[in-house]
Amino acid sequence: MPFSKPLYLFFAVLFSISPLFSQQENKDYDIIWHSADDNSLPQNSVKSIIKDKYGFLWLSTENGLVRYDGNKFKVFNIENLKGLRTNRISYFKGTTFTDSIYVFSDFSDLILIKKNRPLVIPENKIPESFRLTNHLHKGKRVYIPKIYKKDNSYFSLKNGTVVAYTKNNKQLWKVDYDSDDNTVFFLLDDVLYSYKDGKFVRFVNGKIYFASIEGLPTKGFTIFPNTVSQQTFITFDNAVYLLEKSQEKLTLRVLLKDFDIAKNNIISYYYDSQNDILYMGSSTNGLLIVKKKKFNSIIGNNKNGVYYAQIPHGTDSFLTTSGEIFSNEGVQKKRVFTKDNDNYILLKDKNGDLWTKEDNKIYRLNKNTNFTTSDTWFFEDRVILIFETRAGEILAGTAMTGAPDGKLYQLKHSEPSKRPSFKLSMLLPFNPTYMLEIEDNILWTGSHLGFHKIYYKEKKIENIRQISNTYVRSIYIENPAEIWVTTYEKGFFLYNQFTKKTTHFPIDKNRYLLSSHCIIEDQSGYLWVSTNKGLFQASKKNLLNYSQGKTDNVYYQYYDKSDGFYTNEFNGGCQPCGLKLGNNALSFPSMRGNILFFPEKIKLLLPDNEIYFQEAEVDNRTQEINNDTLSLKNDFGRVRLFINSPYYGNPNNLNIEIRLQGPISQKWTPLKGDEISYTSLPHGTYYLTARKLTGFDSGYKYKTLIIIVPPAFYQTIWFTILMLLCGITFIFYTIKMRIRYIRRKNVLLEKKIAEQTFQLRHTISTLRNTKEKLSEEIINHKKLIRTITHDIKSPLRFLALTGKHAYQNSNNIETVEEDLKSIYTSSFQLYHFVDNLLEYTKANKQENSSEPYSLRSLAKEKVQIFLNIASSQKTEIVNKIDPGILLSTNKLLLSIIIHNLLDNAIKNTFNGRIIFTSAKKEDTIFIRIKDTGKGMSSELVDFYNNPKNAKTQENIKKTGMGLPMIAELLIILNGSMHIESELLQGTEITISLQEEKSS
Repeated sequence: MPFSKPLYLFFAVLFSISPLFSQQENKDYDIIWHSADDNSLPQNSVKSIIKDKYGFLWLSTENGLVRYDGNKFKVFNIENLKGLRTNRISYFKGTTFTDSIYVFSDFSDLILIKKNRPLVIPENKIPESFRLTNHLHKGKRVYIPKIYKKDNSYFSLKNGTVVAYTKNNKQLWKVDYDSDDNTVFFLLDDVLYSYKDGKFVRFVNGKIYFASIEGLPTKGFTIFPNTVSQQTFITFDNAVYLLEKSQEKLTLRVLLKDFDIAKNNIISYYYDSQNDILYMGSSTNGLLIVKKKKFNSIIGNNKNGVYYAQIPHGTDSFLTTSGEIFSNEGVQKKRVFTKDNDNYILLKDKNGDLWTKEDNKIYRLNKNTNFTTSDTWFFEDRVILIFETRAGEILAGTAMTGAPDGKLYQLKHSEPSKRPSFKLSMLLPFNPTYMLEIEDNILWTGSHLGFHKIYYKEKKIENIRQISNTYVRSIYIENPAEIWVTTYEKGFFLYNQFTKKTTHFPIDKNRYLLSSHCIIEDQSGYLWVSTNKGLFQASKKNLLNYSQGKTDNVYYQYYDKSDGFYTNEFNGGCQPCGLKLGNNALSFPSMRGNILFFPEKIKLLLPDNEIYFQEAEVDNRTQEINNDTLSLKNDFGRVRLFINSPYYGNPNNLNIEIRLQGPISQKWTPLKGDEISYTSLPHGTYYLTARKLTGFDSGYKYKTLIIIVPPAFYQTIWFTILMLLCGITFIFYTIKMRIRYIRRKNVLLEKKIAEQTFQLRHTISTLRNTKEKLSEEIINHKKLIRTITHDIKSPLRFLALTGKHAYQNSNNIETVEEDLKSIYTSSFQLYHFVDNLLEYTKANKQENSSEPYSLRSLAKEKVQIFLNIASSQKTEIVNKIDPGILLSTNKLLLSIIIHNLLDNAIKNTFNGRIIFTSAKKEDTIFIRIKDTGKGMSSELVDFYNNPKNAKTQENIKKTGMGLPMIAELLIILNGSMHIESELLQGTEITISLQEEKSS
């Protein structure tokens, strides 16, 4: 409902704190205020407005210069504009056509706006033609003594004359013209005009001609020239007009109606003809942006304003389920019908009757009674579809209660006189939601489970596999090879029934297209898609190219409430879901009225301006970008890059992506906001590229910024070369020293090897000797064991014979005594042999001690053993060994030797004497045992004194003496034995041992 004018002004003040408050007071315009109250502007007095050649809007205020890119305001003041002495900015001059815009501050600072950046010109460099001598403003008008043309030539207005100059200050012509403070000068197509005393004149080549403006009242109007953009605005009757030239005539073009200009203190204007946007500056309220509404939202008289199904009604209007007729002029008060229904189905059959439904009922409104009467059919299930085939058959689809299945009925005429009835035609494994037929017998059907092709006569269903498990909302078919399908969860699809190819189209960045309701094609080849979050426009050619793989992108133009809707939520799930009327107007139902518009009249605001890297902030300090190159220090911490592209349409249509390439690279990433930041980039050259889709051709516009991060001194090539040389030198000398060290080590190693070799040879020699000795020892051991074994055998045999003899002569006492003595003697001898063998075994185990011991004490021990035997044989044993002689020789082996020597002496001595003596000469100790016994043969003496003699070896084995064992043990002890003996005179045996020095 439109607001009243006082209510509008109340909201203008009340909601000035809102950043974007859209005034709905005017049904034809969308009005948006920006002010200092919402922090958009630095101050609410907007004195002058222009737009540069790069697409940026510039405002001059009492608190700074402002640049606007359609989304964000950038303020330039003494804080960020070097050389500026005051924030009070005056009026623009120069020309936008050659990128030469100037503006003065109240301290006469001249600011040049070039390449969308402001720069304060030093006073000594200000061109003569731009020096300001007088700058007056009378009320809402501005008097500027110089007015510039597109090529920077200009008109000078002073001293009652008008003079034309070239841009090089050469005078072209001069004409006298008296002007005062009420005289208004303005430019139109480089022609100078003036208004004074109710008359318009123009100046051409030094001549003055009268001019008139069609449609302009004789009084009550105000002129607002914008000489920089060569635009002139005239206001009267609460309307704003743009002065235009048409075939040498001056005409007025209305830009805004029904707006109180005086009350809002409007003092400056600029009209963006490319985007059809009017900008108005207020001296008290800030900036006013006026956009003509592109769409006509008509609510109608429906109690809740919610609309769904609609059908054409003539060429320029349509009928809704409420019975209302809508057109571009509004809604008719009289309804075509008043039958209540659920709004989802409206069908006009070939007879002109209207069909609709409600729950499980179908209504047919009869044309012949002007739709005042109706027929009703009842179904056991909820009716969700009514459709008329090309053959004129009425079909009804239902959803079975409590099941995902449905039914399809057909209206049958049983008898001409009776009312037709719906008969079950076929069962469906789904609930039908939408149906179209472009050829007989083929019903393209959408359902809550997907998209299907029904062969109606054959009662056969073919499921389109690629569009399954999704809720199909509508179907649009203009070409049999192009079947467009919208869904509630997956966006929209294109299906080619001949190639069986399905294309799933990409969605928008906000994912609004996921809930696509309806597709309608206009006469210019654009598809319009309604959703729950607004309306989308797409090029059909672009979509087909995408489906054929000719392009990878799809551009969508998005529209929302700011373009004239009362709500962004469109309605779907009905049939028809939208219309194209005979006059080419399109209509979509929404939650607040019907949206009606003419696509060809909609001014497209495409994001086709260039992309700019405006500035950088490095470690919280602003740094300019020159020639698309940003040079950073190698130790920077964080850099913020501000990227923008002026665009004055819906912000959702501007989608910038960025990609970084260099030592560190990134893939294309959507830019969020207008900046991107990086921290601590490694040194090197980077290429930061921004791109955006510029329109329905899905072509990209690119912009690249070169970022140079210099290396630290230790990362430079010279440092690297130096380090490389140092490294080579270090390696050279290291290798050299290493070689020297290795050589020295080799010499030492060779010495060590020689020593080791000598030791090894010595060891091998020793091992060989040891081996030989061991071999010899083993042989001796075998001999010794054989000798001992033989000696043991004889006593054993003698014991056996003596025992037998004693047993046989047990009655003869003397014989028994003699036998027992023999047994004792043999047993003792046997014990002696076994004991020697045991002691020898112990000796082989080397269970001995190297501690010094007394030789006399050792001999005494052995004497004690044989003392009784010697006494029985009346033999005296005398130990004359020197008590001072101590030995470290193996005590056990020496004990065996002395034991055997003493044993041999006792066995061979009766009624005699055995004497032990000793002697020491240097390191040799001599042990002698001398007896007065039977003595030894010369052969035995010679054998033991010369063991290598083997002639009598066999005889020696039979002696039963312990001398072989003694000889073997002396070999082990490194000793020697010498025997001197005579038969019946006795024997003297000398043992020689080397004294072992204790360590």
